[in-house]
Amino acid sequence: MTADYLRNALTVRLARPDDAAGIARIHVRAWQAAYRSIFPAAYLDSLSIPKRRALWAELIARGMPRVMLAQRNDVIQGFIAWGASRDNDKGQADAEIEVIYIDPSQWRRGVGRMLIDEAINAAASEGYREVTLWALEENVQGLRFYKALGFALDGVFRTERVGGCEVCETRLHLAI
Repeated sequence: MTADYLRNALTVRLARPDDAAGIARIHVRAWQAAYRSIFPAAYLDSLSIPKRRALWAELIARGMPRVMLAQRNDVIQGFIAWGASRDNDKGQADAEIEVIYIDPSQWRRGVGRMLIDEAINAAASEGYREVTLWALEENVQGLRFYKALGFALDGVFRTERVGGCEVCETRLHLAI
């Protein structure tokens, strides 16, 4: 029993630049699966893993935002990027989860919860008192997930143009 548990256990660690290819693959696959009803298929199908790989390699090497990944048996299952809040109305005690994406084959298996818990614990250890994140209003599944973890809408919205579509994002927050 213990051997099976250890073999199937998730581990979380900081990402390294050589993890960028696996992160990019998950980033693209998760967008294509989660946002199929929100963005045009042509846009989602055009997402480039090589471009995302270059972006993530640069961000990881820079060290901001912090990028952590969850893996099982050395295979990346998901990742989260977080750091100081980028919002003008937030202060030095506010952290932000910039992105979290899980391989669609691993949805509802605890990967996202584990990554958010790790990011919140890391943020708290650095002195942050609140964590925020932005979610598409149309992403009902994502909003349900964040609310189940204790995040609440804070009434702040923004509009973005992505893939030829105008979408509304809502901000959620959690005191830590």
